[in-house]
Amino acid sequence: MPMTTLEQKVCLVCGASSETMVLEPCPVCGKWFCKDCSFKQTGRRFCSPGCARDFFWGIGEEEDEDDTQEREPEY
Repeated sequence: MPMTTLEQKVCLVCGASSETMVLEPCPVCGKWFCKDCSFKQTGRRFCSPGCARDFFWGIGEEEDEDDTQEREPEY
């Protein structure tokens, strides 16, 4: 039975459908990508470098910690 348009999987980067390419979900965000567009790191495939970083280092509170601002010395 063919998939409906709502169920069709499409590569996040190139737009290839699951009918023409083998797609896999990103282990971090769940978005679909093909092996040609994947970001590879330590034997795993991800949809982007950001997801690869988050998988290995975790999603922290980097937004709250802006190191670009100059801080007062702590002494």
